[in-house]
Amino acid sequence: MAKSILVITDAHDTEHCSITKAHDIAAPLGDDIDVIRFIKSNEAASLDDARLEQESQALETYVQDLFQDYQHKGSNKTQVVVSDDVAQWVIDYCQDKDFDLVVKAGHRSETLFHTPCDWELIRSLQIPVLIANQQRWKQEHAVLAALDPNAKDEEHRQLNTEILEWTKKWANTFNCEIHLVYCLPVSNILKELDIIDVKEYARTHRSEGERQLAELINGYDLPNVHMHVTAGSPARTIPHCANELKAELVIMGSTGRRGLKGVLLGNVAEKVMHHLRTDSLIVELES
Repeated sequence: MAKSILVITDAHDTEHCSITKAHDIAAPLGDDIDVIRFIKSNEAASLDDARLEQESQALETYVQDLFQDYQHKGSNKTQVVVSDDVAQWVIDYCQDKDFDLVVKAGHRSETLFHTPCDWELIRSLQIPVLIANQQRWKQEHAVLAALDPNAKDEEHRQLNTEILEWTKKWANTFNCEIHLVYCLPVSNILKELDIIDVKEYARTHRSEGERQLAELINGYDLPNVHMHVTAGSPARTIPHCANELKAELVIMGSTGRRGLKGVLLGNVAEKVMHHLRTDSLIVELES
């Protein structure tokens, strides 16, 4: 699946879900696992050197025990880092490394699942980022990949390719059910004025959308593929589709908007993730 995985965890990841998800991914084909546990400076202030060493030893022991049957366990690394800017530390750390995947826990609350750190990593790293929740994958879990077969520019066509490559990796590694969703674009003005019924629009254009998806995945030899065509805002329709399918992983692309452009326009993947309550694998290309 991924040869080299960076795992980000902290004191709030009490179930070690990011490490567990990394283990599930790495077990079939992985190589190097690099686990970083972050402690904020105000938390570290109450810990002396001996306690920090205990934290490091506890993390190392946990990883060793979890990966005890792992073929490449000798190459696993762990470290405890004191930092208040996790995103920047990780970005700097990855500059001279060759990670295939970053795994980080998302922290769910009543109103928030993802943190500003998640957004910064997704926007800044040129590495796929898996934001994981506490729930373990079922043996035959469902995966939903969001595609745009009507992409006009090369950047978004390349995103489709990257998403499909990761979807194929997942299908080949796990005994999972693959679902593809294409969200047909609909003008917000037409929706707000009730000029268009998005459900009827999706039904009317479903056959054409499925044909476009079939052309897009031609040559990928994806097993157990199911196609879904929706219409409206991806931020609503993709999470709804994931919920209906009980998908445990959603794979999406991100164009990595940053700065003022990112503030004003946002990012479709981030808007979708606001409403997801499942694992998200974000594949990014720099805009």
